[in-house]
Amino acid sequence: MMQPLDPLHTRAPVFSPRSGAPGTEVAVETPDLPALTPVYLGMGATRSSFEVLRQLVTSERGEMSAVVEVPDWATADRTHYFVLVDVYFRPLAVSAAFHVTESDGTLRRRGRITDAAAGCLTLSEAGDGEEFYVLTGDVQNLTLGDEVLVEGTLGESPGCGQGTALQVTRAERLD
Repeated sequence: MMQPLDPLHTRAPVFSPRSGAPGTEVAVETPDLPALTPVYLGMGATRSSFEVLRQLVTSERGEMSAVVEVPDWATADRTHYFVLVDVYFRPLAVSAAFHVTESDGTLRRRGRITDAAAGCLTLSEAGDGEEFYVLTGDVQNLTLGDEVLVEGTLGESPGCGQGTALQVTRAERLD
């Protein structure tokens, strides 16, 4: 029997654009929140806390919409998330991954090559984030099980594997 999703994940904030450097303006919106309720919109990285970016009040229909800037402290080597919490800092919603980049669009990820099916390599990001990246580009020297640090830009999905497409420009084995 399939378990229903908990409210935290059914109210995931939608945001645009999906990536950007510190200072980039990002539009964030979420439906299905408690009506006329004060909330805090924050951003944080995996394995760390979050910082409140805006305080808002939801609409009569329980909707929230805001434009925020990616903070200066956000780095291109970790996956970040938008989070909505109530005034007691209880989580109401968590977004999908937002990819902070350098000003030239590059980002870095550390993890392990966990899949090599159908000619595509998949990187499982180190830590608690459970984010996956399908690697294309300069990956010919990487093999299943390698612990690596990769640098690249977000790309188009190659049509294999699951995860965010990352066009690798530099890869370094760490083991």
